[in-house]
Amino acid sequence: MKSRGNATWWSPRRDSGFSLTELVVALAVGLILMAVALPSFLRAYNSYRLTGAATQVSDLLRLGRYEAIRLNKPINCVFQPSPTDPTTMQGSLGDTSGNPLTGLSAKVILLGSAGSLVDPGAVPGAAALPSAAALGATVPVGMPSTGGTLQFDARGALTSGNVDVFYLNSPGDVNSGYRAVLLMPAGSIQIWTGDASGNWQQLR
Repeated sequence: MKSRGNATWWSPRRDSGFSLTELVVALAVGLILMAVALPSFLRAYNSYRLTGAATQVSDLLRLGRYEAIRLNKPINCVFQPSPTDPTTMQGSLGDTSGNPLTGLSAKVILLGSAGSLVDPGAVPGAAALPSAAALGATVPVGMPSTGGTLQFDARGALTSGNVDVFYLNSPGDVNSGYRAVLLMPAGSIQIWTGDASGNWQQLR
């Protein structure tokens, strides 16, 4: 007696498939998993954007230092509200007369919803950062949320002689924590990440 798979010659072959109930259950499970994973994904995404904003600040500072050395003259790094959007902070390079640099040095960064400057007094654990960064008794000077100006001399060192720090957070997501860009007097730069409890770790 011949047979085809599991079917004999007198029974029709049945094709396997999913019932409507099985599809509905699978869809419900998928939606539940998505609802659970979405907050973690958004938190990771906002944290990535905040780190990107801190990297932008460090890149501008590093470029300003290199340009001061290359041009053999003082260069200003200016952070101020954007003229087109007061809610956005703008960073740019210029000479001591206030004239912006030209060419490849005319870099402008914009800090906004991804991460922007925040006053040092509003950062949890800001007082613990000097110890974590092994600064000893040195207290870093924080860049205010309203902006300010730093100047590199012709050797690429800060003319102020201070350790300056840029604190950033994401206005749209406080759970992303904080980032701190430390600028040493000699011009070296570190990026730190901090949580809401004031614990700091160096990123690079």
